[in-house]
Amino acid sequence: MNELTSTEVTCSVANCKFHRDNYCFAPNLEINSKIGVMPKTSNDVQCSSFKLQ
Repeated sequence: MNELTSTEVTCSVANCKFHRDNYCFAPNLEINSKIGVMPKTSNDVQCSSFKLQ
């Protein structure tokens, strides 16, 4: 997908440098599987855009 979109992303990770007022302001998001295969639940994925404040 090459089309840029603007989406509000809520976030509760207060110690991430992109967190502000319970929203994510990262310039881009990278969400990956934690288990190395096709995830089946939200517990199987992680936000790889996280950066410690």
